Amino acid sequence: MEYALFKSRSYRGVISKGLGLYFSHFRLFLKASWLMAVIFAVVFAALEMLLSIQLPALSATIMKQELVLKTELSPEIAQQYLESVGITFLLVLLFMIAEALTVGTVVNKLKEHHDTNTMTVPKRWFSISRRMMGRTLKGYVFNTLTILVPVLLLAVLVAVLHHFAPDAMMTWMIIVALCCMVLGLMALPMLFVFMKYVMNTGKSYFSQLGASYARGLRHWGHIFTTMLISCLIVCVLAGICCLPTAILAQAHWTSQEGFLNGDPLGMPGYITTLSFITYFLTGFILVYICMPILMIVYFMYGSIETYEQEKNKLDI
Repeated sequence: MEYALFKSRSYRGVISKGLGLYFSHFRLFLKASWLMAVIFAVVFAALEMLLSIQLPALSATIMKQELVLKTELSPEIAQQYLESVGITFLLVLLFMIAEALTVGTVVNKLKEHHDTNTMTVPKRWFSISRRMMGRTLKGYVFNTLTILVPVLLLAVLVAVLHHFAPDAMMTWMIIVALCCMVLGLMALPMLFVFMKYVMNTGKSYFSQLGASYARGLRHWGHIFTTMLISCLIVCVLAGICCLPTAILAQAHWTSQEGFLNGDPLGMPGYITTLSFITYFLTGFILVYICMPILMIVYFMYGSIETYEQEKNKLDI
């Protein structure tokens, strides 16, 4: 099966080639990325433990003291809660970094395919090529900051308008929801910007941001259709994968709700270990369920670039 990158394709062709490249080279991608996927899974499990066990338990304790027992909140509990919130923000940051670096191990191989139209299987299972990981991380950061700029401007504008018209809160909420939807749709070309940046190592991010975004915007319909179908497929599989995690989290929340009403926790002693293992396995599997999206974006980038080059030749 031919996996040439620079070829004009429909959204069906892009999805087909992306999935084909992933499944036909799965062992290669697994061998290149599994170490970072393990690190990602550990961070994912730690974050889930905080969100489903630690923070709900502390919240239930605080609510029981203040609402049920009618006592003042103890400084120890307040300190534990603030520390847990701080650790949560730190883990979210680590989660994003681990995700970017895991993607970077795959981008290493896609860059090789971009340059040579071939990919070599890593010689050892215990080696990580860091050639593109740093550039991928920078691409993640720059894309996030670029998307956040209009979001922050919108937040400032809404705060100012709410100050002068506080009675129109519901109207502002509807306007914000609509604006966020529009901003989300307008952010789709940033996928092309990201792939263009990581594949063209000789150029800086901001020197090509305007031209890359404009090029992606011209192909907005192609990007939207491709990502809509791809994300639907991946979200169904990810939802199935996350069912055990959701069930465990619901069990923890229900237990804390019962504790708030005066019932014993009723959770077995091994539940913490079982939860961590479940969250870890879910995080690791999610990496490889979501990875085909990267290949699809890669071939979408190649299709858009080819179309633009062919168009420029015809204009000449």
